[in-house]
Amino acid sequence: MTISENNAFPIAWNPNEQITESGLTKRELFAAMALQGLLANANNISWELQITRAVEVSEALIAALSKPF
Repeated sequence: MTISENNAFPIAWNPNEQITESGLTKRELFAAMALQGLLANANNISWELQITRAVEVSEALIAALSKPF
């Protein structure tokens, strides 16, 4: 199950001090990856519309990954 607000790449810098870096959320990572693909072939569509589409795609991916197999 994918929870959108979980961290995509959490890491511990120093295990003895329990300092962690949370990184991007899964929602942010999926949106960035979708935006990268959309902008690679933008076809003169405004970047505002591309951003909206990227967020919609990330939400759809999270919803699909949250469903049980």
